[in-house]
Amino acid sequence: MYAVALSLSAATTAGTVGIPFFQLGSLNVGIPIQAFGVIVAVGVLIGAGLLRRYGEWHGVSDDHIRGLTGWITITGFLGAHWLDVLAYEPQKLSESVAAWPPSQWPVLIRVWDGISSYGGFVGGAIGFAIFVWWKRLPARLMADIAIVGLLPAFSIGRIGCTVVSDHIGAAVDPSKWYAALAMDYPRNLNMTVVQNLVSQIPQTGNTTVDYVTRHFIPLPAWNLGLIELLYLIPVNALILWLAFRPNKRMPAGFLIVLAGVLYAPVRFFLDYLRPENSDPRHLGLTFAQWASLAAFGACVYVAAQLLKNGKPAEPVTTTSREAQERLRVILKDDDDDEPKPATVAAKPRPPSEPAAEPEAEPTAKPLVATTEPSTAEPRQPAKPSQQAKPSQPARPAGAKPGQGKAGGARKNKKQ
Repeated sequence: MYAVALSLSAATTAGTVGIPFFQLGSLNVGIPIQAFGVIVAVGVLIGAGLLRRYGEWHGVSDDHIRGLTGWITITGFLGAHWLDVLAYEPQKLSESVAAWPPSQWPVLIRVWDGISSYGGFVGGAIGFAIFVWWKRLPARLMADIAIVGLLPAFSIGRIGCTVVSDHIGAAVDPSKWYAALAMDYPRNLNMTVVQNLVSQIPQTGNTTVDYVTRHFIPLPAWNLGLIELLYLIPVNALILWLAFRPNKRMPAGFLIVLAGVLYAPVRFFLDYLRPENSDPRHLGLTFAQWASLAAFGACVYVAAQLLKNGKPAEPVTTTSREAQERLRVILKDDDDDEPKPATVAAKPRPPSEPAAEPEAEPTAKPLVATTEPSTAEPRQPAKPSQQAKPSQPARPAGAKPGQGKAGGARKNKKQ
């Protein structure tokens, strides 16, 4: 019995040549919370924060930063799903639809049912172009602002792809040196891709050996989300370093084309690590490979033009940290300028002292007299005969008619 256990343990250890399999599922708290969705949401928040910081450093208004983020995010998710359906699963367009449950809605509305990275790039680019044209913003600067947020968000999304094994590639020969980068998937894992890979491995004919192999020896295969993530980490470090360094700044628009130059060729070759029957081929290449060729050519051409004639965008401060400190000072001053209700603590009254009666507050008078326009008809001027006569000075008591102040003064003088 111990010999059998030791044999199985040795077989399992010998078959384990790559990264141990791990997977995050969902947390059910009344509604299922998918690990992939949580990680993607965190990536969007972190990317939006970096985008905002870079935009504020270059004096872009808060309204334009929010608008750019919203347009790219919404159109990017729509494009990711729609192009995934059109390029990879067009047969879903002919599925029957129903009002309920949501899984029976038209496939173009079910944005959670499959996404494509290049579809997200295309959709986000369309949203970016519409917003920049609508607001008449500098396209090169806004493109760099977008990629400073988009690239980290996309890379964090690849963490989600890794932990849920969303992109399982072809099987790997355990004897190769690069098998250490593969992931050891259980052969009895209830995933369609894994079962397809297992079905392609010929059986030995020995029932015991085949049973042990299927249940105890893992299947090394590529986790393409992990491989792409490992490559994107240094790419993110380079792009963010070039973006936020205070000196030797690159021409405006260079960051986004550099990201395209670095990403497109690697993505082109990664598709060769997919199973043969996973993605449809168009003239021998997948949709992502054709998109990589187009993106690489366009980015190389634009990068050459920018290095020849481009100029860097002018930030408002020397470093982005100084810009953030200045913004904090401005926001603090704005808070201090806001009127606040005066609260004065009442002085405690001795027990022997009677309470003072509250003084009547004087009625506040307006600082500026306001008059309302009268709706009555204007009064006609009086005729000369009806005009009031000039008022006569008041007559002293006891004086006779016709006797005024002068007469009274003469009388006193005579006396």
